[in-house]
Amino acid sequence: MTNTVPSIAHELAFLTHHTDEDEATILTRALHLGLNQLYLQAVEQAFIDEKLAYVEALAILGQERIEEIEYAKEALAKDIARGLGQ
Repeated sequence: MTNTVPSIAHELAFLTHHTDEDEATILTRALHLGLNQLYLQAVEQAFIDEKLAYVEALAILGQERIEEIEYAKEALAKDIARGLGQ
């Protein structure tokens, strides 16, 4: 079974039909959601790269996400050290 990615036009038509919202409203929401996702990814990367202070990242991402990132960073550092035989 092959999964095909629907076109943007198809997705927009589906959303207008099933949400009873007009295209402009849906596109505005999509832009907002997309920008928010990109913003959060950029904040995460800046925090990982130590270009964003812990306090600022915490205020944006929340405690749970910061803990997940710090856990992943620690696990990666341990894996690298183990791989290098240290």
